[in-house]
Amino acid sequence: MLAWFERWPWLRSLAVYLAAFAALAVLSGAQWKGASRDNHFVHMAAGWLHGELALEGRPPGYCDAKARAAKACSGHRFDDWAVVTTLERADGSSVRGFPCRTHACADTRRQTRVERWWVLGAGWMDFAPGEIVRRQETWYVSFPPGPAVVFLPAVAAFGLRTPDVLLTLLLGALIPVVLVRMLDRERTRADGRGREHVWIAVAWTLASPAALLAANGRVWFTGQIVGALASALYLAASWRARQPVWAAIWLGLAIACRPINHLPAVIVFGFWWWHAGRDRGALVRFAVPLVIIGLSLAWFNWVRFEDPLEFGHRFLETRWQTRIQELGLFSASYVPRNLQCLLTLLPQWSAAAPHLRVSIHGAALWIGSPYLLLAPLHRQAFVGRGALWLAVLGSALPSLAYQNSGQMQFSYRFAVDWLPMVLLAMGFAGAASRRRFQLLVVAGALVQGYGAWEFARAPGRLFVTDPMGWPFQAELED
Repeated sequence: MLAWFERWPWLRSLAVYLAAFAALAVLSGAQWKGASRDNHFVHMAAGWLHGELALEGRPPGYCDAKARAAKACSGHRFDDWAVVTTLERADGSSVRGFPCRTHACADTRRQTRVERWWVLGAGWMDFAPGEIVRRQETWYVSFPPGPAVVFLPAVAAFGLRTPDVLLTLLLGALIPVVLVRMLDRERTRADGRGREHVWIAVAWTLASPAALLAANGRVWFTGQIVGALASALYLAASWRARQPVWAAIWLGLAIACRPINHLPAVIVFGFWWWHAGRDRGALVRFAVPLVIIGLSLAWFNWVRFEDPLEFGHRFLETRWQTRIQELGLFSASYVPRNLQCLLTLLPQWSAAAPHLRVSIHGAALWIGSPYLLLAPLHRQAFVGRGALWLAVLGSALPSLAYQNSGQMQFSYRFAVDWLPMVLLAMGFAGAASRRRFQLLVVAGALVQGYGAWEFARAPGRLFVTDPMGWPFQAELED
């Protein structure tokens, strides 16, 4: 069998893909057969097919106060949709904006009835009592559009019934294939192709937060999985500056999924371009597609929100708006809490079932991915090592300063943005050939597999919110 894999590399790739897909499908349970509750990218793609950039009406599952009073529905059933309100003024003019939700604005509104709004294209504006005569909501998907582009053919065929969890599974199972193929290709001459690369695939698929994300779909998870796949393809294309055009396309797609987290990976191509002789033609072939994609994203943001850098999170209809408006989407104030989620947050252990429960902010990454503790121990040099780790740092820092921990996660899920680069660095350094790495991957797979299994079937049993001292605890008690 090993000889066949050596002779026909595609057979090895097929085996890795089928094994990864089967494992993720088992973790997913029956939910991969239908659409997830939070299929925002399907709605975005469906809107494009009908020539619309906004939703037609309110988000699916939305339950407003009037409907609740009439007992027409019970509570909200929507997450992370953006809303922009058109305000018609007494003088006949109109503006589009989002209300101020800070404590200071709330006090002003109670005392003077003056309303402060963030007006698109103008910034903060105050409106006197009676100045606003009519309000009309427009709802949007508040996420970068990369996954919707990928989903577009399926949505054209199946409409809003598109099985987004299955698509996430299919795409997620490709990532370990890309990692193994890249390691096989780049390490063959010097080190020989070994079974150790398959351990990198197992580490990603089953012993990382990607296990939960790929198995469960939903807008946040799908965005990270598609971004991670595009990032892995980018790394394979940019290594040794082999394919500048494809490197640009894949990096552009990754940025279109998670802009701030994947943009730092440009360092990798930059290093290889310099190392390979600084061919100007290669740089142009890389830069032109990337600029086109960047301008397309800027246009997409502008026509929706009159800001080339705004994807819609400023206008989220969420309980965290007070925090966002007072501290910002990104702030140094969030770093200590997010570091706690990444490094020190511990689960609860119990003799009674369920035996392992975690905060809704997850458990420290090393608990579910203990092989990462070995990364500092494997310092075998390889060309491009510094560029990889610098890109990892650039990718990780924005999430640490973000206003949300990743919430409703079993393990720190923002690590999925940079884990492909970490695993490649460990693979190139020979870490996967060590028995201790393999044993820790098995241990991590048991832990992460448990979390993904429970999340798909009974998330209420998996999460607890009562222990004091956990991140964002005060906000949960509001």
